[in-house]
Amino acid sequence: MPDPSRRPIIWVFSTSRLRQVFEGVAPSYAAAADVRVFDKVFEEALEIARARVDSGEEVDVFVAAGWNAAYLRDHAQVPVVLVSPSASDVLQALADACRLARRVAAIPFRKALAGVEIFAESLGVALEQRPYETLEDARAAVADFAARGFEVVVGPGPVCDVAEKAGLRTVLLYARDSVCEAIEQAVEVARAVRAEDAERERLRGILDHLVEGVVAVDPEERIQSVNPAMERLLAAPAGEVLGKRLSQVAPDLSLGRVLETGNAELDDVQRVGSRTLVVHRIPLRQRGRPRGAVLTCQDASTIQRLDRNLRSRYRPRRFVARHLLSSIVGGSPGMQEVRALAERYARTDATVLVTGESGTGKELVAQGIHNASTRRDHPFVAINCAAFPEALLESELFGYDEGAFTGSRRGGRPGLFEAAHTGTIFLDEIGDMPMTLQTRLLRVLQERQVLRLGSNDPTPVDVRVIAATNKDLKAAVAAREFRDDLYYRLNILKLHLPPLRSREEDLAAIAADLLQRALLRHGAPGAHARALALLLPRLGGYAWPGNVRELENMVERVAVLFADRDPDAPVAEDALRRIVPELFAEDPPAEAPPQPVRREPPGAPGSAAGARPTDLRSARDEQERELIRRVLDEVGGNQSEAARRLGIGRSTLWRKLKAGA
Repeated sequence: MPDPSRRPIIWVFSTSRLRQVFEGVAPSYAAAADVRVFDKVFEEALEIARARVDSGEEVDVFVAAGWNAAYLRDHAQVPVVLVSPSASDVLQALADACRLARRVAAIPFRKALAGVEIFAESLGVALEQRPYETLEDARAAVADFAARGFEVVVGPGPVCDVAEKAGLRTVLLYARDSVCEAIEQAVEVARAVRAEDAERERLRGILDHLVEGVVAVDPEERIQSVNPAMERLLAAPAGEVLGKRLSQVAPDLSLGRVLETGNAELDDVQRVGSRTLVVHRIPLRQRGRPRGAVLTCQDASTIQRLDRNLRSRYRPRRFVARHLLSSIVGGSPGMQEVRALAERYARTDATVLVTGESGTGKELVAQGIHNASTRRDHPFVAINCAAFPEALLESELFGYDEGAFTGSRRGGRPGLFEAAHTGTIFLDEIGDMPMTLQTRLLRVLQERQVLRLGSNDPTPVDVRVIAATNKDLKAAVAAREFRDDLYYRLNILKLHLPPLRSREEDLAAIAADLLQRALLRHGAPGAHARALALLLPRLGGYAWPGNVRELENMVERVAVLFADRDPDAPVAEDALRRIVPELFAEDPPAEAPPQPVRREPPGAPGSAAGARPTDLRSARDEQERELIRRVLDEVGGNQSEAARRLGIGRSTLWRKLKAGA
């Protein structure tokens, strides 16, 4: 392998005319390359090149012009750069020729010179071109032009030599610019070849260290190379198998069919001796022509071990649970029970069904359960089943094989169940999953196997499932909108999150926590106390249909209000009203002085008995109002004391009294 630190070595082969130009230019490239010029062409050039290479001399690139370059390309093993006339050199050569005669012949190699007729016409000179392929073509062209009275020939060195022998005047087509371009191109080619050699050597080193066995054969299936892993598999050193047909050395690993058909055979599992191997047979082509084939094989037990290690250790960053159960804010009895149940559920691998209204924090609880479980160091994969069309949701969950549908990714793609292997998958809004996919999900839960779209081979998965919904799944089952067998498969460990309106005692703590984080994001952490004091008095009078998520959104608006503001500047209530108008939609009246509550006798007009509610909801509401009246009577009409005894907020008590008025 050439020394990467040395300058590129460039050998130039040319006749005396062009050689003189190269010799004049070469010293200016001494820092970039070692340019050596030889006054040889064709067979003599090839002979001297071979002799010097055989004697141990190093060379990276040959440079030549015209037919000489074409000859060397066909016979030499070293890259050859062709000297091509630059535009400026062509125009200069034509200008020199036009000063010598009025009729000029151009004999370029292979291609006519573009645009030169117009240039010659502008000078009042008749110009005719005839490209040549071989020296015989050049001699014939020179003879024809001489017979027709042309006086000057423009062309490469060999053409000029032939023309001068025929008695014509000549102008060399190449000059300094053409030679400089050729040397610079040769330097780049040398660097590229050296980089390829280094890469080939690096790949050789990689192949030698691969656990996977690799063997390459030519179109006749003769072994050209094997790596050490394949030598061990064949139980024979490379020296004994090189040059032999693979089907003779190892008939079970034959590449004959692949060489015959040109089709790859991948993921073939076969028995070779006492080993089970996973074998890939791949045809090799170069410029559309078959060049042989390569076979790779690996012990199936190694692949299984690697698969287990990869799937247990690899965790994409996007599949990480960030929240802990301890980060759930709220000290109400309902939330204390939620945390206690979640901690208990985390100690098992059973499926959990989390229910609750939208915005109550179902995913936060699911992440907390995952992080408290033995699966905490493995993926937590979340997907909203209502956020995707049916076809896309199916491919996201279960994955697909290559060619499963138009536009599918080459090589296929694993689904989220496979991505969650050894971890937890969180299926949010499970009640909105289409019925057709419910069947596939049920099978995954039962069999613990995933079948990709377009595949017949199931993939085993070890996944803990946590599902969540804000719907009444029992009602959906009754309405035939949700499979009953899937419902019973999901409803093993149930966890219900209470709405925010039923735990008003948590409002202050949740708002304070959310506000602190929001103000920190907006660069105003010092405003926490003032912002909280402005916000807290308004929180208890609102029903929070969006629950904690809605509270978080409102708190974000308040944080924006305090961002980029003078810390001592007052904030008027009107400003708060503009950004959170929901909290001002219905102000409760000031608390009235304690008044005795008059109790109607049973059956009296307007009493509960007299109203005789006709449905279950009305009866339940009337019982609630009766309880409120009784407690108010006991505390002498003090609404604050009544709310405390009933375990609700004063604004909630006020709304219930207003609804029953």
